Amino acid sequence: MSRPRVALRRLDAVAARYGYVSIALLATLAVVVVSNAARFPPGQGYDAEHHIDYLVGLVERGAFPDRSGEYYTPPLFYALAGVVWKVGGVVGLGQPLRLVQLFDGLLALGSAVLLLELARIVYPGRRRLHVLALGFFVAAAVVAKTAAMVHPETLSLFLATAALVVAALMLRDRRLGVRHAVVLGVLLGAGQLVRAFALWTFAVVLLAFVGAVLAQSPARRALLRAGGIAAAVAILVASPWYVYQASRYTNPVFDRPQPNEALWERRPASFYVDPGLPDVIIAPYRPHYLNRFWPTLYSDGWGDYFGFFAWNAADARGPEPAVRRELVLQSLAGVLPTLVMAAGWLWLLGTSLRRRVRRETPERLLVALMPLAGLAGLLYFTVSYPTADGDVIKATYMVTTVPAWALCFALGADAVARRLPRTIRLAGLAALVAVLLLSVRFSLYGGGLGGLL
Repeated sequence: MSRPRVALRRLDAVAARYGYVSIALLATLAVVVVSNAARFPPGQGYDAEHHIDYLVGLVERGAFPDRSGEYYTPPLFYALAGVVWKVGGVVGLGQPLRLVQLFDGLLALGSAVLLLELARIVYPGRRRLHVLALGFFVAAAVVAKTAAMVHPETLSLFLATAALVVAALMLRDRRLGVRHAVVLGVLLGAGQLVRAFALWTFAVVLLAFVGAVLAQSPARRALLRAGGIAAAVAILVASPWYVYQASRYTNPVFDRPQPNEALWERRPASFYVDPGLPDVIIAPYRPHYLNRFWPTLYSDGWGDYFGFFAWNAADARGPEPAVRRELVLQSLAGVLPTLVMAAGWLWLLGTSLRRRVRRETPERLLVALMPLAGLAGLLYFTVSYPTADGDVIKATYMVTTVPAWALCFALGADAVARRLPRTIRLAGLAALVAVLLLSVRFSLYGGGLGGLL
């Protein structure tokens, strides 16, 4: 059989599993991440200098940073990326770090495929829901922006999504044997060897298992055993790093100085409640609404609040006029998806906590709890470690929750679509497509692929 014919048969098989629209969305994301890997300056990302120093030091000297840079960050990403970096040098790339950026981009693409698998497990047979979730993921600027950088968070996204897929399979199909439990534990432990923020994925998975047990599932003994094995393996995998950190520093999870104040006194009330209006729409970039949690998180998630992607924060004048217009458009484009996403999440959270739902579809609790854990974890982090420039309020720190948010958006959009007349539904679909195209264009570093977009 000829190679083109084999390729077509494989494409048909993938299309039968995911659908041609999903394949087109995956191809779109592939174009974005490859283009960004080729064009985005490796030293321009969040704390890029520290991440690159860690990578080079670990590979060249076998040493961790000592009380400088990213010394509190676990080493798994830097070890893997260091191998990729060395390969880039061996094959003669002018800038070997671009291969690391491509590695991050492929991890984002892999996470998109895992999202489709998660959607198929949690909501089988609902193809429109799967497409909507993937469309949101592709449109989320925080995903492409993070994947363009030399940064560990995209590996964290991949491992977290893989853990959710395995946990969802175990909960839905009662695959509660030792093999699946060990795989889940390895994924959860490996996540903690990438970023401390992986702890909330660990917590969500354990809570989902506990929720299924408390729902009086007939398999509660097997659930307890599988959950215990997964937790033990995760702790075993991650413990060498925590032991190392505890032997050298005060806090084995995140060793950074904290203010000598009670937690509730470290941030003013405005940090929690100020929506940043109207600047969050008309001027969505630093230093507007400095140290305001919600508008900063929104602007960094849909745009480039801190000036590391679309504009240069070192320029005291702020973004150029053309970039300002693009940031405003992107901020406007994010309003509708955010509202739909929030509504879908609140509905899912409310229904997933019911005993009957936890007993019959316990895997849905994974999706419902992930955004809650991410928000609670990031709030705790940003309050515990306040900074004058507000740079701890980065949406990148919550990128592991994007697949769950994507499914929440899909639920909200699907629920609205089923209740609207056909003409309004088509208009809404056109609006969503426009948002997707605008966000994809924004996610392409440098204003589009070869100036064509």
